[in-house]
Amino acid sequence: MDPHIAELLGIDLDDPEVQRENAAIDRDMRLIETLVGIRRQRGLTQSDVAERMGRSQPAVSDFERLGGDPHLSTIRRYALAIGVDVFHSVSVPEEVSQTSSTPAKIEVCGWESARPQTSATASISLTRAAP
Repeated sequence: MDPHIAELLGIDLDDPEVQRENAAIDRDMRLIETLVGIRRQRGLTQSDVAERMGRSQPAVSDFERLGGDPHLSTIRRYALAIGVDVFHSVSVPEEVSQTSSTPAKIEVCGWESARPQTSATASISLTRAAP
């Protein structure tokens, strides 16, 4: 965020919570940019992807527009339509994981097939922080 705009809005860019939120937004945008880049590398048009997703081309265009906020299910359908998998990882801040029974890191890894007759497989890994 532009520092001048942040100042006008009363947002403290040095606040750790604001920095975490901005980092999360950046990761979301990079995920969408990466998926769109893969679509283009594979020579797929927005219409190709829309057909595979069972959506309209304008819906795919909206998904690809920066600043959107797609549902996780839409990200998954888009990824499957371009032939890739998206994996999820949850990291718990160190101070929280050390004071609770919450694992320090949770990774959800799985894959799905675009063919309905093939079953999906998933695994979940939980890691505790060292005391």
